[in-house]
Amino acid sequence: MISSDPVADYTPTSERHMPVYETGTDTSLANVDHMIRYAYVAPFVVGKRVLDISCGTGYGTQFIAQQGALEVVGVDVDQSAVNFASKFHAHPNATFIQSDAHYVRQLEDASFDVIVSFETIEHLPNPRKFVVELRRLLKPDGQLFLSCPNDYRVAPWISEFHLHKFRFPEFRELVLSTFGEAVFLGQHYSVSSHIVKPISPALKGVRFESYQNPLPKDFFEREYLENLSAIENADGYLAIVNVDESQLQNQTSISQSAFQFLMRLLTETLPQSDQVNQLNQELQQTRLELDRVNQLAAAAQTRIQAMESSKFWKLRATWFQLKRKLGLPTQE
Repeated sequence: MISSDPVADYTPTSERHMPVYETGTDTSLANVDHMIRYAYVAPFVVGKRVLDISCGTGYGTQFIAQQGALEVVGVDVDQSAVNFASKFHAHPNATFIQSDAHYVRQLEDASFDVIVSFETIEHLPNPRKFVVELRRLLKPDGQLFLSCPNDYRVAPWISEFHLHKFRFPEFRELVLSTFGEAVFLGQHYSVSSHIVKPISPALKGVRFESYQNPLPKDFFEREYLENLSAIENADGYLAIVNVDESQLQNQTSISQSAFQFLMRLLTETLPQSDQVNQLNQELQQTRLELDRVNQLAAAAQTRIQAMESSKFWKLRATWFQLKRKLGLPTQE
């Protein structure tokens, strides 16, 4: 049963991606990360029965349905997320159900042509049991698209919600030990610059249109690649089962808004960074001055000790004692 107010009942976390038109905040950076994976599977879902397991708020499930899937089932453990998805990402070919991803009792064996599960496995208590469940639900000749972040990379957004971290060899072994064969791709975040022809006003963008209406073939005729790491150091991994490697292409996700978002962050952060640097310099100077004062104090103490132990100082002390005994005035 769908809640009468899914928005009021649903409290998103940083792990639940929600597009900007629902949150009112800039999610362009996350869109670049999340939507490229759904865009990648678009050619493989046409006319197919598809499972989107750990679908979150359902934006990806809806997107798959929009690409021509015969049926899409979105599964998530959070009932409030399922309610939200059912209201805001509804589609005639999409349904949403609540279930633990380790075992979806509502679904029959070998019942899906395509299964997608993006950035799920790292959240689960038992990743191997989850992968075995995917094998149960997938048809013998079905296709699986399974992604996982590389939490060993240097990044500010390593999630507190991740229960497991996978290096590429560990992720690869987990998939191959269950499915036998797979093709592995790396997802890399990068900074890019594009020179493009103006787009006709008739093609002006709507929500996710760049994925619903792919760029023309050879849209980028020439590319310049400065550097791209090996898959072991990618920002994420994508395992693909039962798809011939010849069918797989490199793909990019483009967002000028995401770049502008990063520039705004830098613009706001750099002045603060300058202030912190100035304070650190002042602190370092204060420490140097304190060290100099301590050195002077130590030197003075050493001189006093040397004077007190000298013959003159001892004779002086004896002289003053004698004057006191004789009742003579003393000025020490």
